[in-house]
Amino acid sequence: MNIPLSSYSSSGSESAAAAGLVLLLMVIYFAVVFAIVGVLYMGMFTKAGRPAWAAFVPIYNSIKLMEIAGRPWYWFLLTLIPFAGIYFSIVALHDLSKSFGKDAGYTVGLVLLPVVFVPMLSYGSAPYLGPAAGRQFVAYPQGYAQPYQQGYAQPYQQGYAQPGQQPPVQQPNGQQYR
Repeated sequence: MNIPLSSYSSSGSESAAAAGLVLLLMVIYFAVVFAIVGVLYMGMFTKAGRPAWAAFVPIYNSIKLMEIAGRPWYWFLLTLIPFAGIYFSIVALHDLSKSFGKDAGYTVGLVLLPVVFVPMLSYGSAPYLGPAAGRQFVAYPQGYAQPYQQGYAQPYQQGYAQPGQQPPVQQPNGQQYR
């Protein structure tokens, strides 16, 4: 099939107009997406004591989310590593859900269905408890047992008890009894 070349436009104005229209639609789409993400994150930012405007700044909001989760700012850069970034993102989301008092099941929801679980975290009843990444596993809850640094004489040197007496036991409410 032969199509004469005279049927094609040589000015390029039609293709430039089409490219401009596509570019305009892409800019509008990304502006709407950034606005929606900002509104979704704004609740988490205000609960964590961060300014609400920070949720609307694209890269800055990711860095601040790492801080809310208790991770250092450079974890944002680790999420950009191909394949390994998936692991770092999931760990950061798990710490984010723990920071709001949620468990691993909520993390699965944040990973698989963030459009539903991020607003629940932002505008739901979950309070911000503080950064979760700084918390470590403690074999004995605080107040139940005091670890000895060196030998058995350590508690007497720190003023816990006099020689021949039992060291005071601290209750979970902070009171001591002997």
